[in-house]
Amino acid sequence: MENGEKEELEKQETAEGNEEAGKTGTQTVKNEGEAFKTFQTEKEYQDAVNSILKKKLPSKEEMKAFKEWQDNQKTEAQKQAEREEEYQKVNTRNTELENENKVFKAGVNKDDVDYVAFKVSKMEGEFDENLAKFLKENPKYLGSTEPQIVKKVGSSLSLSGKEKTNQNETNQIMNDLIRSARD
Repeated sequence: MENGEKEELEKQETAEGNEEAGKTGTQTVKNEGEAFKTFQTEKEYQDAVNSILKKKLPSKEEMKAFKEWQDNQKTEAQKQAEREEEYQKVNTRNTELENENKVFKAGVNKDDVDYVAFKVSKMEGEFDENLAKFLKENPKYLGSTEPQIVKKVGSSLSLSGKEKTNQNETNQIMNDLIRSARD
């Protein structure tokens, strides 16, 4: 090998070693009509790329004018198809919300409303009939029909969640907690 080839090979090996070590290597880019430029950091390289893109991309006003021109080029049939598609989306969403409302009014737990509405909507037939059938087969999704009344007079539970048996025991537990917090 010639002396120049050896140096070039050593430079390549060094560059590969630097990249493997996570160091930023030198990057060379050729701009249009300009000589090659060498960047020492990733940020310099990214800034150069961004400036080139800014020069090449149209401005916001030009993009807006282009979109307006595209809209003007559409035929009446295309515009009607877009309106029909938007109508279908709104109509579908409205139906989904009505079905969720029916499920909620049927007494389904609020956490299960979305799931039940989805499952029932995938069934063939009328939604109301399918909902009644689904809830009959899966009563676990129904909430409690009786309102729960919780009376709390004093504390009837110990800190472990069990019913307390002795007030002195509760006092001792509280005192131990306070003492351990001070330590």
